[in-house]
Amino acid sequence: MRSLWLDIRYALRHLRRSPGFSATAVLTLALGIGATTAIFTLVYDVMLRPLPFTHPDRLVVIEERVAEFHDIYPELPVNANHFVNWQRNSHTIQSMVVMKKDSMPMGAGDHPLQVNVVRATPGIFSVLDAQPRIGRAFTDEEAQPGHDRVAVLMDGLWRAEFHSDPDILGKTITLNGFPFTVIGVMPGWFRVPVAETISGPGSNRAHPVEALVPLAFSSEQLQEVMGDFNYFGLGRLKPGLSAAQANAEIDALQHTISAGLPADAKGTLSARLTPFQEALVGPNREPLLILLAAVAGLLLVGCINIANLLLARATGRRQQMAVTAALGASRLQMLRTAMREPMVLAMAGGALGILLAAALMPLMQRYLPPALDFRGPLHLDWAGAFCALLLAVAATLFAGAVPAWLGSRTQPHDVLCSESRLATESHGGKRMRRALVAVEVAVSVALVLTTGLLTTSLIKLLRVDRGFDADRIVTAAVDLPTRSYSDLQHRAEFYREVLDRLRRLPGVEAAGLTSQLPLAGDQWIDLVRVPGDNRPFTQLPTEHFRWISPGYFEAIRLPLIAGRLLSASDEGKHVALISELTARTLWPGTNPVGRQFNRAGQLDEPFTVIGVVRDARTISLAHEDPMMVYMPYWYRCDSGGGILVRTRQDPATMADAVRKTIWSVNPDVSVPAVRTLGGVVADSVANQRFEMDLLLLFAASALFLAGLGIYGVLTYSVAQRHREIGLRMALGAQRANVYRLVLRDGLLPAAAGAVAGVAFAFASARLVSSLLFEVNPYDPALAAGAVFVLLVVGTIACLLPARRAASIDPMQALRTE
Repeated sequence: MRSLWLDIRYALRHLRRSPGFSATAVLTLALGIGATTAIFTLVYDVMLRPLPFTHPDRLVVIEERVAEFHDIYPELPVNANHFVNWQRNSHTIQSMVVMKKDSMPMGAGDHPLQVNVVRATPGIFSVLDAQPRIGRAFTDEEAQPGHDRVAVLMDGLWRAEFHSDPDILGKTITLNGFPFTVIGVMPGWFRVPVAETISGPGSNRAHPVEALVPLAFSSEQLQEVMGDFNYFGLGRLKPGLSAAQANAEIDALQHTISAGLPADAKGTLSARLTPFQEALVGPNREPLLILLAAVAGLLLVGCINIANLLLARATGRRQQMAVTAALGASRLQMLRTAMREPMVLAMAGGALGILLAAALMPLMQRYLPPALDFRGPLHLDWAGAFCALLLAVAATLFAGAVPAWLGSRTQPHDVLCSESRLATESHGGKRMRRALVAVEVAVSVALVLTTGLLTTSLIKLLRVDRGFDADRIVTAAVDLPTRSYSDLQHRAEFYREVLDRLRRLPGVEAAGLTSQLPLAGDQWIDLVRVPGDNRPFTQLPTEHFRWISPGYFEAIRLPLIAGRLLSASDEGKHVALISELTARTLWPGTNPVGRQFNRAGQLDEPFTVIGVVRDARTISLAHEDPMMVYMPYWYRCDSGGGILVRTRQDPATMADAVRKTIWSVNPDVSVPAVRTLGGVVADSVANQRFEMDLLLLFAASALFLAGLGIYGVLTYSVAQRHREIGLRMALGAQRANVYRLVLRDGLLPAAAGAVAGVAFAFASARLVSSLLFEVNPYDPALAAGAVFVLLVVGTIACLLPARRAASIDPMQALRTE
């Protein structure tokens, strides 16, 4: 131990003599270790850390499959009838639950609070093996219609809104306008991880679940056998059984259900069981691994820089090492001596890196997209600290091992027989330093090229022709209390009055209503049948439905192709508008205006098509909308909807006026979010923006470190070749010749590294190709741009050493001979 302490003191004493070198090395290591630790913590939390439930490996997500719909919907949520069948007959699943996330107004009176609620069957407590810390869970009897007015609060809501009231049990709260009795409070650690399929149309995925209420199925829902795939299913396997065994059993039950379907609704049913954590990660696995690889590349570049600096110091200490060897030191002792400084640098860099990672966590949490925020707040724990420690050890070995090994191989006779002032770096050392520069340039170019691909992809995604105009539009999500607006007529009257008042506001050009704001998801999918089409139920075309009001298309400026738009004079009529794709599919080659269709399985009167609107991208920016049908809100409107107001003013100044107008109709209505439609569009690409921003940060850091590395190598090279350059100038070499000499010395390894980096990026292009939108992963222009950026950085890094070399006084240089 004493020997170790002496080594540390020795290293600290030497490092204090070179504060610039020490600060650069420590900060470089801290940046690499801190960033890598932060991203590792994110990846570990999302992909590797077991979910905080008992035996989380036994939790599986259950999804349904209908073979006839496979091309359109490979997987579907769960049907209530099928769930009850599985629950009664499954022997491989210990317990199961179906749930649906919803957003409800809480409280009575003016401006109620909006809370995220999960409606769940009572099995949620046994599936997740969690019980309330106070009170009890709801029972099977309380999950029946008319008996489901009980609630279990999450710890956060209990503390924030009820001030940790210990007497909360038995008290009544108002949800959706109805009184709910509080029967329990969940423990602080409990959190319902929300997969996208659990989220309802009005839910806010950016906020956690705040309460649990029973999910009660109506008799009509339980009788629906081939529709209403609406619920997120989760099961807990019995001990010792695998997901494959449970999948086989559920498939057999699905086959039995299929066999009993009526002739006009025949479908081939099966199921898919996926480990819960895998389902939560979903399509984010590849982007997370790319981010981890990118930040590891940044750390590699930093370690290479330090290795180059240590190589330079090792060359300057060749005489010291030679004397040590001549006095009888073994190679192991010399190796240990040479590793002192790298070890201390890595310790300091690792400690500072942990602090940096801890500081980055809250910042990263702030910009974390909802799809990656299913676990809760990120924090640096033993796993992150262990990662930092491991990285510090790896950095020590990587950055210090090569210089230490070269130093330990010093031949005393060769060094001591040469004059110290003439001693210079060996050809092997030069080759090693240039090779290291080439490697860090290659990593930097690969990072820059990958970032360029994702940035170009995001720019193209945001600039794609959406079909609608998002400029100068204010949107408001509204949520009506179900008790006050339990029927269609009262909901329609509220929406009509709100729209009339909004249109009278100064500066308003148009106002409309829709079931789902553009690019905020989808919620209503149904089958349609045109007269004369007698195909079975499962072979009918699938349409995406939205209910809208007059003024909706005028607000978003979605162009009309044929017919006319919806107007107030149509109220009460069974009319609809359709998209171009729907028109081409249902009535190919003919004018659809005036044609009729029915919702499959519904007995109400048919709908008459009054207009065709342009295909757009209102569900996803990456793909044109599927077949769309727009129904009038007086036929169907739910308690949750989205209002859009096009204004001639700055949309930000309209937010307060929109809220006040809605509350002027009814102050009990919750208005959880008023924002611009541009903000909704930006949120739809939150995942891609998060990945791009981090990669951009890593690429810029890698470029800076690569430039620093080239500068360091050339500065040392110029110092070593001081006499040679002076002799050249004495013999007639011009300043331009010296500039060329130094630039060539610096840019040749940089160019070689750039080519290698492009080759590596192209070789791994398939990893990022699935994340790109209308961008060729082998785009030569982007590759040339990445190389150009690196060469510009390299040239800038070369200019200062070149200028210093060209300023050498030949006479002064020759006097050193």
